[in-house]
Amino acid sequence: MKVNLEHAQVTVLLEINGQMHLVAMDKEKFDAINMLVKSSTEMAVPTGESQSDLNKFLGY
Repeated sequence: MKVNLEHAQVTVLLEINGQMHLVAMDKEKFDAINMLVKSSTEMAVPTGESQSDLNKFLGY
């Protein structure tokens, strides 16, 4: 499915020992990751879930 990712939000999570962790990083580093993720995405599959749903699932 071809989608416009210009206004998409990238969220970075790390799995460490089976637990999900949110990450914090320098803005320039995040901007680089954001660009890399968006430019390398070949397909986006809708999950039907929102960021709020994910936060509830993760216990945040």
